[in-house]
This record gives sequence, structure tokens and C-alpha cells, in this order.
Amino acid sequence: MAESNVAAQEAALRQAELDLEFTELKAPVAGRIGDRRVSPGNLVTGGTTGTTTLLATIQTIDPIRFEFTMDETSYLRYQRMAKSGIDEAEQGAKVPAKLRLIDEDSFGHEGFIDFVDNAIDRSSGTIRGRAQFANPKALFTAGMFARIQVDAGPPREALLVPDAAIGTEQVRKFVYVVDGENVARPKYVTPGQLVDNLRVVSGLDPADRVIVNGLMRVRPGAKVTPGTGAPGAAAQK
Repeated sequence: MAESNVAAQEAALRQAELDLEFTELKAPVAGRIGDRRVSPGNLVTGGTTGTTTLLATIQTIDPIRFEFTMDETSYLRYQRMAKSGIDEAEQGAKVPAKLRLIDEDSFGHEGFIDFVDNAIDRSSGTIRGRAQFANPKALFTAGMFARIQVDAGPPREALLVPDAAIGTEQVRKFVYVVDGENVARPKYVTPGQLVDNLRVVSGLDPADRVIVNGLMRVRPGAKVTPGTGAPGAAAQK
């Protein structure tokens, strides 16, 4: 009889200890907590039903993850360029990425892509990706908008000119270059992506001197005086 009473009391003790553990909630992640949704003394409910009481919200701060979407064309172009520019030993490595906030002019925050979804959304024609960035100073906050830049291949040399130096002739693009006799000549180019406020172009030679100032006064065959204020600049004489 005494042994059964001891066993019953031990069972009651274990149940009390378990009930006490249920009064303490531990977050599965570390980060910044928002304002509390309930006050001491309020009635709360738990479980997995839709009536569960939300106590507070915790956002992971460091590192922080940036979610983005890309259209199917960009995804295919990136996949083909990445596979052609990265050898087989590096294809499983993390892909570098850069981030620019809405009030910044350059992509100054470096991170890496840690996830790309396995299917394209049929309703929007986009695929979801995610990149991770260090955030030791808590500059990034959940819900921010930003732009992401992902390299699709190894670094390569390219010729860049200001966007203002590129003119349009129907469907063709051109720039004015200065020949050996200091005469302005149009040269057709194919513009590419924008890098640090300069446009990548193909169709130019490294020795070409491109006119970037005084373009409103330049005419084909006009005599110009090469300027010295900026590299590759020329002004009309």
C-alpha cells in the first residue's frame, strides 16, 4: 500500500514538472522580438488550431535572408551562363551575390545565394530564390526592399561608356569617336548591362576615343578638340 502511494506521488510530481515546463516558451530562432500581443493576466490558448494566441513575433537579424524572384528568361540565361563559366568542381559552391538598398547607388553588400526553388510559378512565370547576408550592425530589417546582383560567370574585361554618350538611330545604337585627324565619326555599338553607372558596350576598340561631353553640338565629320578633363572625352571645336 505504501509503495503504491509513493508511485502515485512520484507520478503526480512528474506531471507537475511537465506542466511547469509548458509555462515556458522557447523561441526556435535568435533575433529581434517585436511588441508583445498579450499582457500578464490575459487568457491564451495553445495547440495547432487556428485559435492559437500569438504572443510576439521574432525576426532573425544576423544573418538575414533576402528573398527575390526572377523571370523564366533571366533564370535560363543565368543557368546557361553559369554552367559555361564555372567548372564542374565549383558548380556545387555557393553563388556570390551583392545587395543594394533603395537609398544606395552601388551594390556594396556581399553575400551568397543559399536556395533556388525547384519549380517556376505557372501563374507569374517566375522562380523564387534566396540569398543570405551578414548583418552585424542590424542595418537590414525584415520587410525591406532592395535590389540584388548575381554574377553569372567569371570576371571578364569589357569596355564601358556613360549612358549619355550612346545615341539612337532608329533601332541601332552608336557613339561618336574621334579619329586620328580629330574628326567625329559615328560608330555603331551593342549596349549591355549597367555596371557602376557605366554601360557595357561591344563594337568599340580599346584605342577609340569616345565623345561624352558636348554631344548636342557634335555632327558627323565635325572637327573636334579632344578634351583632357575626363578619360575619352572630347568637345567640339
